[in-house]
Amino acid sequence: MAPTQSTPESRLQWLVDEAEIRRLVTEYAGLVDAREWDLLVEVFAGDVVVDYHNGRTVVHGARNTVDYIVENTAHLAWQHHFVSPYGIDVDGDTATAKAYLLSHQMLEADPTQVLMMAATYDLEIRREDRWRISRMVHTIQVATYLPVTTSPPSGAYTPPAVSH
Repeated sequence: MAPTQSTPESRLQWLVDEAEIRRLVTEYAGLVDAREWDLLVEVFAGDVVVDYHNGRTVVHGARNTVDYIVENTAHLAWQHHFVSPYGIDVDGDTATAKAYLLSHQMLEADPTQVLMMAATYDLEIRREDRWRISRMVHTIQVATYLPVTTSPPSGAYTPPAVSH
């Protein structure tokens, strides 16, 4: 939501805050994928509360959250999180945002399958020395395994640019 004040300074601060929050959300996803665990701790407030997997797991604290992510991604050969932050609302030193997630994850034990997940993150964000996630709710919309293949499904059009 755009600022209600109309001064150039307030509009500029709103743009800076929104850009920093967008960066925070994409930084979270990139650090998870890169397995940069020590840097990942820094995106969370120390007292963060994270609700994972549609309420089945609640984790408290930045280090505990990262440890939970490490434990729950150790079986993956690789993963890719594509996040799109939406609806960033800043109110002073706090903000809320929603981010949509598409994630692909390959299992180390079975590289013939990729887990595809669509989910949302509902975020509360707090400005400390920098913006940090203070609450995150991860809601899975759909998760399914897809076969890895070099052949398109029967009848599917394959553009020349991706044909073998």
